[in-house]
Amino acid sequence: MSLRITKVVLSFFIAIAYLLAAPVFAQLVLNNGGVVKLNGGTSGTPIYFVLNTPPATPIKTIITAGTPTNGIVLESEYNILQYNLAAATTSITVPYLSNTLEQLRLTITPTSAGAGAGNIKFSSTVAAIRATGYDNTAYLPTGVLNMGSNAITNNSDKTIDRFWIIDATGYTTKPAVTLDFTYLDDELAINGTGTFNSIAEANLQAQRYNPNTSDWEGFSTFLPAGTTNTVTNTVSGVTVTPANFFRAWTLNDNSKPLPIELISFEANCVNKETVLQWCTATETNNHYFTLTQSVDGINFTTIDKINGNGTTSQKHCYQYALDVQQDAITYYELWQTDFDNTTKKLKLIAAQPCNGKTDQITITNNGTKNVTLFVNSLIESNDNVIIHNTLGQVMLNQPIGTQQGNNQFNLNLNTICNGVYYVTIIRNNQPLTSKKIIITDN
Repeated sequence: MSLRITKVVLSFFIAIAYLLAAPVFAQLVLNNGGVVKLNGGTSGTPIYFVLNTPPATPIKTIITAGTPTNGIVLESEYNILQYNLAAATTSITVPYLSNTLEQLRLTITPTSAGAGAGNIKFSSTVAAIRATGYDNTAYLPTGVLNMGSNAITNNSDKTIDRFWIIDATGYTTKPAVTLDFTYLDDELAINGTGTFNSIAEANLQAQRYNPNTSDWEGFSTFLPAGTTNTVTNTVSGVTVTPANFFRAWTLNDNSKPLPIELISFEANCVNKETVLQWCTATETNNHYFTLTQSVDGINFTTIDKINGNGTTSQKHCYQYALDVQQDAITYYELWQTDFDNTTKKLKLIAAQPCNGKTDQITITNNGTKNVTLFVNSLIESNDNVIIHNTLGQVMLNQPIGTQQGNNQFNLNLNTICNGVYYVTIIRNNQPLTSKKIIITDN
């Protein structure tokens, strides 16, 4: 019996190797209940299942109709199915399966070819136990910081219990694509408390997380967010441009987007004075904004209230010049209040003073695995140093107690493989600085 099982497993891998090397096109054929399960990947050692093909050759994944368990289990962002699509424009159907072997289908159709020998990586994140899936902050993909606005608003109750990760890497220009999502009823409905998500299924649309603004995008002219079919459990026709091919996606009830369409909120120095500036893409029942500030990132006071524009699909920009200038780094929050007095925080930012005083930070390692941080801080603060690789995967997240004045922190990265990494110092969820480093065994 043992020998027979060994031969079956060996035959399977020989068949897969043959298919991947086929000169015409690569086919992964799963039928009669065929399942591939990727399991055990970590941030340091992700697991890849790679389909390789010449750029001009199509890739196809064939799923036999009527067999519910055909597919690939990809329930961790570190268990990855990689298609080396390059410049091909072939439609790909990714045969996602849940851990309980329920079918999900994600179809990605390039509408224009990418440039370069790139690939597209597919994975997902879900609750370890589905019954706890209500709070999506428990399994956010790497780089996603919130389920609303900077970890204050949590819109998990309006969000399906799954994140899809669609990562186009290695391209000089990413392809433009359309996406079709299939979702599970259980992930639509079940909360951690045993009650139901307050999602109107017909309102489901796709949203993506923009790491450049730390906000969710969707439901606007920036992202035609798809058409929902509650019979087939699909959200289809989601369009993605090369410049906005971000990696983390979910499905959300469009009656409560993640969050308001805030384009930007920043503090700028104008004639040595701090000016707060922000822009919105859309506003719904927006009565007014509230600006608050803090010198420690914990205790905030109100600066002023600024009227909004009610309901509008037009871009609007606002600015506010501060009367009193700070001598140290200062934190500013932007809040929004509806006409029914519902209030939510949109974003928090940190700003250096406009009098020329700044935190002085130096990061050195000279190519070795010993990294030194020199921080001359204007204030005392509980900061974090985060190291991530070129895929955005976090390799180290370590708190550092920063005192006012000069500080030195020494990090030993012997457990991290040689390569290129990024070191970022975070204060109150805002980056103070980030630097690319190369580490070796020297």
